[in-house]
Amino acid sequence: MTVIDPGMLTSVQTLGSRPCPELGVPSAGAVDTLSVKVGNRLLGNHDYDAALECTLTGVTVRLDSDSHIVVTGGEADCFLKGDSIRAMERWKVHKVGAGETVQIGGVRRGARVYLCVRGGFCSDRNSFGPSTNLGAGFGGFGGRALRAGDVLTFNGATGDPPENLHVPPMVLELLERRTLRAIALPMAGRFEQEAANLFWQSEFTVSNQSDRSGIRLEGPAIPSLCAGRMISEGMTFGAIEIPQSGQPIVLGVEHPTTGGYPVIACVATVDLPILGQLRPREKVRFEQVTVAEAHRLLRSASAALRRLPPQRDYSL
Repeated sequence: MTVIDPGMLTSVQTLGSRPCPELGVPSAGAVDTLSVKVGNRLLGNHDYDAALECTLTGVTVRLDSDSHIVVTGGEADCFLKGDSIRAMERWKVHKVGAGETVQIGGVRRGARVYLCVRGGFCSDRNSFGPSTNLGAGFGGFGGRALRAGDVLTFNGATGDPPENLHVPPMVLELLERRTLRAIALPMAGRFEQEAANLFWQSEFTVSNQSDRSGIRLEGPAIPSLCAGRMISEGMTFGAIEIPQSGQPIVLGVEHPTTGGYPVIACVATVDLPILGQLRPREKVRFEQVTVAEAHRLLRSASAALRRLPPQRDYSL
């Protein structure tokens, strides 16, 4: 596959690599893991096969050999150009011939689309795994975003993808949510109750300064008793930090592994894929859930995904 136009930011991503926080290396990988997982299952791939993550402006590529592809994630116009031009439906498997061009336009709703290919893309492997870590410069395709002229290879796969697989409605409904369920963390010595109430009751706007390392939010300033005066502690994907400005930061997949700002809550695992679809200027809120509720929500989502069983025996 040859990259014709990489768009704003396109990289090779998997569900994430082995995190090594003691070395300052987060798991990285796709921000919207749900879209990657569903795309791979529709194609009969392994869940962890690599896909292309395209941010906001889409991507244009040319297939240099016959294959099957599927586009998942945000809402965008997709076209297949060969002897004729035809529209491609997202979340559906399409057969593409050698020499045909796949054009994914700008994302109208959501922030990222994912282009998955039968067999998965080949990626650079190292001791941390195959995902592109853009901040550290390793994994994926040379540890960087794709450029025009890059040639990608993908793993061989025998036969056709499975038939009659349908995307569970839960997937699309989840990615449309803009109320993030989150677990409150112990607040003693960090936030007054009034500050916590303000956080849970407020609506925030996604900042233009957001990226894969974190989503900055704009809204009411959340006062903290210790912002800027804490000893650094371990951080995780989905943690919601409150810096001295009072404007929350939701940590992304390439987050710093330590941080010195107090964490008021952490996004529930089931809603982490939504972070990959938050676009600048969108409005978001937070809904408090207990650990038990977060576990129940994740089990329910996992049960719905079992309608798309993962495949393992597909490659040459």
